[in-house]
Amino acid sequence: MSATAYEPVIGLEIHVQLATVTKMFCGCELSFGDEPNVHTCAVCLGLPGALPVLNGRAVEYGLMIGLALGCEIADRSLFHRKNYFYPDLPKGYQISQYDVPLCRGGSLGDVRIHRVHLEEDAAKLNHISSSGRIHGSDRSWVDFNRGGTPLVEIVTEPDIRSAEHAREWLNLLRSTLRVLGVSDVDMSQGSLRCDANVSIRPAGTAGLGTKTELKNMNSFRFLHDGVLAEIERQTALLGAGEEVVQETLHFDPASGRLTPLRSKEEAHDYRYLPEPDLVPLVATQEMLERSGSSASSGSAPSALMSSRSGPSRRTSSSRRWRPTAAWTRSRSPTGCRSWSSGSVPTPIRRARG
Repeated sequence: MSATAYEPVIGLEIHVQLATVTKMFCGCELSFGDEPNVHTCAVCLGLPGALPVLNGRAVEYGLMIGLALGCEIADRSLFHRKNYFYPDLPKGYQISQYDVPLCRGGSLGDVRIHRVHLEEDAAKLNHISSSGRIHGSDRSWVDFNRGGTPLVEIVTEPDIRSAEHAREWLNLLRSTLRVLGVSDVDMSQGSLRCDANVSIRPAGTAGLGTKTELKNMNSFRFLHDGVLAEIERQTALLGAGEEVVQETLHFDPASGRLTPLRSKEEAHDYRYLPEPDLVPLVATQEMLERSGSSASSGSAPSALMSSRSGPSRRTSSSRRWRPTAAWTRSRSPTGCRSWSSGSVPTPIRRARG
């Protein structure tokens, strides 16, 4: 009897740090490489009584990404609390978007986009060990400078069929985001991070196998080698008559080993609930035109961050940016829809976005 031939089914979740001047829900400045815990406040540290105010520039960047990918823009999107405990999450929850994201659908190349949504980044957990990983470390410390950084998460449909395909498509996405100027997409500094959901199925079938997740791929080689190793691992398990367990894995590029981190969570594990301190986000026609004109011209305020000063990867040019052209209905890849004038928009902070 010949061995069963399998084909990979891969979807990616990409986290993009946006090139704003300040954090997602507070006025703390963003800067890479500064002393630990110097860019914090009551809001991003989750202290009692502190209330979030949405960064308007981050919303515009999210709209730019959605329009560039041909997404459908939501008339009204919602923020939710994603509840989980980890030392780098001082509030005990992350403000994200759940069932009503900013953007849905769209595509880039031959890969469909499932959704694009806004959220905040966690702080950075540093482990004192030779590998820099939590396993085998003596102690850990938290740098809260990164906590609250504006993120856009781009989730693809499971349309990718090989490790090489995953690497090539992520490269295409990075180039697209760089042209838009919404992020410096520097993987070495964590501006672009990728999680890969991997499963295999008998070639020629339409069903989906049990998926595993590879977390925080921060280089193209890392992504390629990790996905390839996981495909080989799952193929060996099924070939031996064993089952693939749904779990989150860490790939060590030095040794090529995959180690389990935890069982793979489902949405109900996070106990999502609507964020009570933020009313629904309504993208006004003015916001859509401003974001659309920038997306069509690739002229975001950050101007690709081509000139850097010191260790910071942010620039203040976004404070002076003004749109130069309107995004008309005929030019929109999705056909811009009208927004209800009776909707109540989320309070948005614009001064230092």
